[in-house]
Amino acid sequence: MHHCRVLVPLLLSATVLPFDTRAAASLLVDDASITDAHHCQLESWVRHTRDGQEWTAVPACTVADTEWSLGLTRLPGPPATQWSVGAKRVLVERQQRRWGLAASAGLGGTTHRPRGDDWTLTVPLTVALDAQDRVQLHLNLGWAQHAHVQGRTSGVGMEVVLHRHWSLLAESARDADRQRSSQIGLRRVLWPGASVDLLAGQVHHQRNTPWLTLGFNLAALP
Repeated sequence: MHHCRVLVPLLLSATVLPFDTRAAASLLVDDASITDAHHCQLESWVRHTRDGQEWTAVPACTVADTEWSLGLTRLPGPPATQWSVGAKRVLVERQQRRWGLAASAGLGGTTHRPRGDDWTLTVPLTVALDAQDRVQLHLNLGWAQHAHVQGRTSGVGMEVVLHRHWSLLAESARDADRQRSSQIGLRRVLWPGASVDLLAGQVHHQRNTPWLTLGFNLAALP
């Protein structure tokens, strides 16, 4: 019941918060896992930049071994709404091995360009670097098209469990426009299935581009 009281208002907020076609959650680099079968989750975050605050909500559910997501983001400045629909499927599960592989595809646009001209294809690889699975390496390789820009995308991320409730997050990603961004921060587990992220990042070789992100991740019951 406690999960429902938290989840319902956040899911309702997703109808007015548009989405940026980046990796899921408040992270730049995706991992090779999906939500459990017939389960749903909500990833939401607010990112503060010098231009204002960017609000995002991404509910997702796994049906037919595929995770389906709808992302919405409200951008700062003039009213702007971004949307995205995505599908992600695990190709190699991490049950009997220390690595896993997945594939994801996304289609997006804005309220000014509702046709869905933006699309992404990404292959995430996750490798456990220790037997206890306390250190994970995430690698992304893909292709994206946004407006009049298209090109290869890539990313590398590290997740290190520091304590039962705390993890260190660090990552760097390159977009289709050949711009590289990096961020580092902490994740705090609130209770099983719920966590909060606090991240600081910046676009490389650009002045006045730092951001601070506060994210909330919630897994719901079936």
